[in-house]
Formats: sequence, C-alpha cells, structure tokens
Amino acid sequence: MRSDVNRCRDRLARRVLDRVGPTGLVDAPCTSRVLESALLVALLDREGLAPDRADAARGFLRAALDSDPPDPLQCALGRAALGEAVTGEPVLRDLLSRVGPDHAARKLLVFRTLLAELGAAEHPRDVPGAVFEAGHQASWVRLQLSALKVITAPGTAGEADWACLRPALRPGPVWEASHFTRLVGLFALRRNPVYRPAVRDALLRVAAEQRSGGGLPFITGLDVFATAIAGIALARVTPEEPRVVSMADGLVAQQNPDGGFGYTVGVRQSDVDDTAYGIEFLRALAPRRHRDVILAAEEYVLAQQNPDGGFPTFGRGAPSEVAITAGAVNALAPDPAHRGAVERGVGFVVDARQVVERGWSRNASNVLFRVALACGALAPDAAVALRSAAHGTRRRAWRYLVDTQGPDGGWGHERGDASDPISTAYAVVALAASPDHAAALGRAVDYLVTRQQPDGGYRSRPDQAGPRPLLYDTPALADIAVLLALSACGER
Repeated sequence: MRSDVNRCRDRLARRVLDRVGPTGLVDAPCTSRVLESALLVALLDREGLAPDRADAARGFLRAALDSDPPDPLQCALGRAALGEAVTGEPVLRDLLSRVGPDHAARKLLVFRTLLAELGAAEHPRDVPGAVFEAGHQASWVRLQLSALKVITAPGTAGEADWACLRPALRPGPVWEASHFTRLVGLFALRRNPVYRPAVRDALLRVAAEQRSGGGLPFITGLDVFATAIAGIALARVTPEEPRVVSMADGLVAQQNPDGGFGYTVGVRQSDVDDTAYGIEFLRALAPRRHRDVILAAEEYVLAQQNPDGGFPTFGRGAPSEVAITAGAVNALAPDPAHRGAVERGVGFVVDARQVVERGWSRNASNVLFRVALACGALAPDAAVALRSAAHGTRRRAWRYLVDTQGPDGGWGHERGDASDPISTAYAVVALAASPDHAAALGRAVDYLVTRQQPDGGYRSRPDQAGPRPLLYDTPALADIAVLLALSACGER
C-alpha cells in the first residue's frame, strides 16, 4: 500500500481502537432522530408530563427540521408534534414507492397509525387480520403489531396482545434497545386504564433518556454490530493489539442462548447479519480460542436457511434477502463442512438476478461488496454451472460500481447522489476483490484518503435504516466502514 494510505489507515485504526470500552465492545451510540422525538413530545403532551422535557424535545425538532430535514414522513410527524397542520396522505404515497412489497402492508399500517396518533391522518379502518400476524418477524415487530391491533382494531385484541405489549413498561434499560418500539407500545398501552399509571412512569423514564439537545434516538446503539465489523478490519491491521483481543472477548460475552448475536448489548433477538459478522471476526482473530462460540453461531445461521437457499434477517420462513444471504455465505464458506449450505446460498444470490438491493443499508455498494465476496467463495470444484453463474454475478456487481463511480472517485447511496465515505468504503471492499479494476479502486481510495478529518476520523451520510427505509445515524460506522475498506486493500 502507498505510504499516504498506510498513514490514513493507521490513524483511523487508532481512532477506532480508542472507542473500545471496558467491556471490550466498540462504543457506537445512535444520534437523536425526528421520528422518536416527535412521538415522545406527543405522549408527554397527552399525559401532561414533564413539560420541560417536552419543550427540550420540541427544541430538537425545530432545529432538526430547520437545519437538516429528514425524509418526508419524519418531517410530517415532527411538524405535527409541533402543532402544525399536516396532511399525511402525500407522505404515505411517497413511502409506498420506497418500501419493498414484502413489507408494504405492515409498514404503511405502522406509519399511517403514527400519523393518525399525531393528528396528521385518519386512523386505518377495516384492517385485514392477516396484517397483524407476526409469523417469523423479530421480537420488536411482534410488539409493534400488537400495538397496532390495540389501536386500529381494539375489538380483536386479546390478552396475548396485552402481554406482548408489557415489555414496553419494563424499568431499567429499554427493552431490546429500541426506543421506537417502546414508544409505539406506550401509545397502545395508554388506551387501557389498567396500564395508564405504568405508562406515565415509563414515559418519565423515557424522558430521562433524552440526549443532549432534547432528542431521542431510534435505538440506543449498534455496539455489537460495530465491534464485529471493526474487529474484522483490526484483525487484519493490528491483530496483536491487546484491545482487539478484548473486543473478541467482549463480543463472545454477548452471544445469545440460541448461538446468535443481536445488534447491541441486551438485545436477545438474534439475527443472521450480526451473527455472520461476528463469526468472521472471531474466526479471523482467534479460531481455536473461540471454537465453541463460532460453532454455536454457525449452527444458528444454518438453522435460518430457507428452502430457496437464501437467508432472512431474523428467522427461517421470512423472505430471503440477497445481502443477508451473501453475508451468511461469507461467514460459513471457510468451513468445508458447510459447503452444501454455501452453494445453496450462492445459488439464491445468482438466481435473484439483481445486484442492487436496499435493505438495512440504503446504499447499493453494501450489498454489492457482500455479493462480490460471496460469489468468490465457492470451492474450486463446485459445479461448473454454479461457478459460471457466480462469476457472472461478480462481474455485474463490479460493472455496476465502475459505471456509477462519481467524478470525485466516490459513490453515494444511488446513482447521481453526492459521494459519501460509507458508500465509497463498501465499494472499495468490492473492488479490492477484483483483478481488473485497479484504476477505479485507486480513485476510490484517493477519495477516502482526502476525506479524512483532522482528528483522523470520517463524517458521512448515514446508511443504516430502521424501520426500513428510514435512515438513522450511528457516527462510529463511518470510521469503521472506511477502516474495513482500507484493510481490504491491504490484503490485496
């Protein structure tokens, strides 16, 4: 690697290592967001609680809407919380164009209901009962669906729904680290006089968790996710550093009983994405020391594979996703015992015939780097037809990146967007695996080097989404994504 790239990488590695806390995890909190802050204002105002905290949240909303307005849905909710007249229907039509068909009905019900609760839309009527069926959804989605049933179809809500809502009232750390889910649950619970006192107590606890500036984030943070990805990069750059060893130990301590990992501390809902990254880190750094942890994590991932060969985020039976499947393949491929699962996973990826998918990450380059790596992970003696199809998929991924690279050498979320470090970093990981695109890779690395801040870090447009497609910001991920990219260049 060039000396300027080495200096950039080493400064960045030190900065990421400085984020490692006493538990061994990378500190990766989320910043406040308009959506959750608006919901908090509405609930505090309705309950007549903590007017000073409600005013602080209103201050955050005004500042955010004036200086850096988010997507139209959040703007509508924020302005409604401030008492402005808002019509939510145009916002919902815009949202429908950006939500995948697998999630459209549920997402639209969630957002229409929230707009209605804040006076910006009519409450949904005659909602089909099938929408409330949780199926293979995550634990927080099950709570949200029970809340929606209580609010929009109260005659159909039963004791099981009220029981599902009760975690929103728990004292201590917010359940599953999700402020959004807790607030949605409180909107439903306050409709039952039995729970009203507990709702008021819970709201005071929520208000006590406001960040400086008065806002509230979507979730508390992404400490496990950030630790796993940063660990993959640091295991390449500085594997003997004691703090990297402590990161692995800290990650291991967060393994759930089912063998999987959640996205941050205290999250008991495992997912394939975090678990796959965790496997990659532990195998790269200490495969013997953490052998049993890796095996349990692999078993968790294998158990989620769908009959179509793909992997969903949270549970077998939910729709398979290209990025999640590629991530699972990358985690499983080094172990020959998983060859069958890997080949079925690659088969799903190539059969999907799409090299761009915007899921939990809203930029195109995230799925492209994972697909490029997964399609190169097949054993040399895999079936000729599968290897040929996988090679074709890799070529399409690389071609898409070369065709969409900006004049400054970077990428944004979509073709024509302004470049940002996170999107560019993921593209660099993909191109670093290509033998034929050195020029594009060089321009991309130059972009990253020149965007390094005086403190050694990076600032970027966020790429994580939740509920999809709404963006939320975890500033530490900018540093971590770029470090992952530069470490991949070093391997090449």
